[in-house]
Formats: sequence, structure tokens, C-alpha cells
Amino acid sequence: MSDKARRVVGMLAVVGCLAVLSGCDWWPPALQQRIGQQEAQIQNLGKEKTALQSKVAELSKAVDDCKAQAAQVAKVQADLQAQVDQLKTALSAAEAKVKKGKPGKSKK
Repeated sequence: MSDKARRVVGMLAVVGCLAVLSGCDWWPPALQQRIGQQEAQIQNLGKEKTALQSKVAELSKAVDDCKAQAAQVAKVQADLQAQVDQLKTALSAAEAKVKKGKPGKSKK
């Protein structure tokens, strides 16, 4: 091999090494298109994720509100049941008092 040929091969080797070390910025068009589509899908999925997270937060708040309302309803129901029991007791006492006070009226 001549000295000139060795220099050319050496230069090509150096250029090749530099190209490998610096990386290649060229991508085939089909690959670029596919990467673009996947980036768009990732953005859409990110938007969907954000929307779903806000819906989950909204539904969690609604669940908490429902639980609070259920607790209030249970308390009111217990209070009303206590009032009903008191009224039943008072009614029984009043009926017993009426029966004791008027024994002749119950017989006809």
C-alpha cells in the first residue's frame, strides 16, 4: 500500500471514529414519524391521566361528603328514636293514669 493510500485510510478511520463518538443525529423518516406519534400519544395520555386524577379527587370529595351526611342522618335518627321512646313511655304512663283514675268508665 502506498503512503498516500495509508493516509486516506487513516483519515477515513479518524473520521469514522469521530462520527461514532459524536453520535449520529440522522434518523430514518419512518422512525421519526413513529417517534412523533408516540410522543403525541404520551402527551394525550398525560392529559387523560390529569383529567382522571381530577375526577378521582372530585369523587373522593363526594364520598367524604356522603359519609358525613350519613353520619348526620344516623345521629338525627338516634335522636328521633330516643324521642319516640320517651313519647311511648309518657303515653303508657298517661294511659295507666287514665285507667286508674276512671275505673267505672271502662265498664259499660
